[in-house]
Amino acid sequence: MKNFKKTQLVSVTKLVVLAITMVFASCSSNNEDDVIKEQSITAANFESHTSYSDNGYTNIQFGDVTNNSFVPIIKVENYNDAYNYSIVIKGDYLENEYKVALTFDEVNNSGDTILKFDNAEFDAVPDTYQAYVLEEDSNTEVIINNRPNQGERTYYVYDADHSEYLYNLTFKTSRTDFTRPTAIYKNEDIYVGFSQGFSQDLKLEMVVYDTDLNALGRVDIHNVNTSYTNKFYGTDLTFITESGNYIFQVEGTPLATSSSNTIKKSTYKTMTVNIN
Repeated sequence: MKNFKKTQLVSVTKLVVLAITMVFASCSSNNEDDVIKEQSITAANFESHTSYSDNGYTNIQFGDVTNNSFVPIIKVENYNDAYNYSIVIKGDYLENEYKVALTFDEVNNSGDTILKFDNAEFDAVPDTYQAYVLEEDSNTEVIINNRPNQGERTYYVYDADHSEYLYNLTFKTSRTDFTRPTAIYKNEDIYVGFSQGFSQDLKLEMVVYDTDLNALGRVDIHNVNTSYTNKFYGTDLTFITESGNYIFQVEGTPLATSSSNTIKKSTYKTMTVNIN
């Protein structure tokens, strides 16, 4: 057996003690970093929107969209400048979540703290989203309320810069009436909102899903003599055999054949179908 000198043993012992001390120090530091701090933020709301719809909700579009008046800022209450914040959007149908950092912008003339974010950092697939502020240090999530002048109106967030985004799907009572119908009927023409600028050079179809997002079938969408309305025929919904709720989405297939062309998709909407 090899005999170590006393000086060697002392050196080894010191190294072991030093290593143990460093491990404890590291664990202590990590534990401090992992501590959930006290909640500070109590409320948040958007300060602008893109538009509001006769269907009864507010549109908030992220991205460089024509006539988009939305400004990516959020008013928060009880902001803590020592904490980190993010905006999180959660999909209503696909349940995807996306997060982007919030940074301090200003304290406005009313004394409110305004945070800002870069909405170009989102890459959210077509869906309707609800938005939240995440206070990272306290692990607190606060829903972002609608712009105050919108009252109790529901809002939907869309990422209009996503490569697949077509437009927000809306159902209409008639060709000229933009209010949302309570149900659609298989023996009638069914009118939907239409955005000509987004739909150029695309063949449009309505894809129908059950409430678990299983595809049931698709039907052609037809032009109506207005730039804001299209329709499809209820009689084409032969694959729907029972009255009930179904999920709808418009798909736009490029008319020109090219591997670089992307199929465009609208947001999803749930609608009651009456087969009688």
